[in-house]
Amino acid sequence: MGLKEGPIFFFAVGLAHYAVLFVTLYQRLPTNETLPKELHPVFFLFVAAPSVASMAWAKIQGSFDYGSRISYFIALFLYLSLAIRLNFFRGFRFSLAWWAYTFPMTGAAIATIRYSDMVTNVVTKTLAVFLCAVATLTMAALLVTTILHAFVLRDLFPNDIAIAISERPPKSTRRWNHRRGGSSDTKDIEKYRKYMNSDGRNSQ
Repeated sequence: MGLKEGPIFFFAVGLAHYAVLFVTLYQRLPTNETLPKELHPVFFLFVAAPSVASMAWAKIQGSFDYGSRISYFIALFLYLSLAIRLNFFRGFRFSLAWWAYTFPMTGAAIATIRYSDMVTNVVTKTLAVFLCAVATLTMAALLVTTILHAFVLRDLFPNDIAIAISERPPKSTRRWNHRRGGSSDTKDIEKYRKYMNSDGRNSQ
């Protein structure tokens, strides 16, 4: 559209927010105590922002210059630092959180393709092919696994029992038992009233 100042403004705002978010979350990464283990795949979203930022800056400037390369190298460093921590991403069952792998891997692969177009050698071409293959295989594996858990195993949403609307009407026995037994709050109120009544009689 021929606009340039506007994209630079939004790029600067996004960069300022990402700097704060990066420091806040990345310093908690070594502790492994910030998120449940099932949500560890979302840590790969660290890679997405600098990957997209490198391509956005290249689009603004018209070439994959030093600013784009700095963002790309940050994304590549984060990608490698997370990929070598295999134990951090193992030991938990499949969930929809695993789809958090796809966007960062795809963004890093596309940014590597753009980088290999500017810096053409065997290393960059091999890296581009490798990251594209990893992103493609990850996407295909997640798609097959999601379909398997959704339609075959039917355990894609393990909390369905708690949140789904049952086809059968609820049994009245549970409600009757609840009314019959009474709640702990009601019992506490009755005890308090008895105590106040006895205290008032003693004072008289």
